[in-house]
Amino acid sequence: MILKLRIDERLLHGQVAYSWKAALAYDAIVIASDEAAADDLRKTTIKLCCPDGVKLATRSIEDAAKLLKNDKLAKMKVFVIVANPKSAQRLLELIDDKPVVNLGGMQKEDHKVFFSKAVYVGKEDLEYLDIMNEKGYKIEVQEVPSTSVLNFNDLRKKVTL
Repeated sequence: MILKLRIDERLLHGQVAYSWKAALAYDAIVIASDEAAADDLRKTTIKLCCPDGVKLATRSIEDAAKLLKNDKLAKMKVFVIVANPKSAQRLLELIDDKPVVNLGGMQKEDHKVFFSKAVYVGKEDLEYLDIMNEKGYKIEVQEVPSTSVLNFNDLRKKVTL
């Protein structure tokens, strides 16, 4: 069972791994990233951030979707992480679950605007988030479990690109 699908450009790092582990009590992490899945060094770095006793899989988006449909994983509490809204939307199209989407870490770039603390969005990001929102996915904006959950729709009204 997918507990949460997090959007975080950094994928897995200590703050995400341990703060969300305490909050969600997950058994497994699935990183869905075409780029990370093709990069052995990055997979090794990601593995170093994984809490002890937690199963970790770094897969392409398509392979992650297949894995998430596996009956063995359906019995586990799974935390899914993708790098951006486009990847989230691609993954959601390939799976049957309808998890909460957590928007958590998107860094500032020239073409992006402030959305909330630790979240900057560009036009393409908003387009994919809007699609998820229109399809009825609950989107929460929250950096870590100890911070308040912000309402996506309230924040979205304040941002135009």
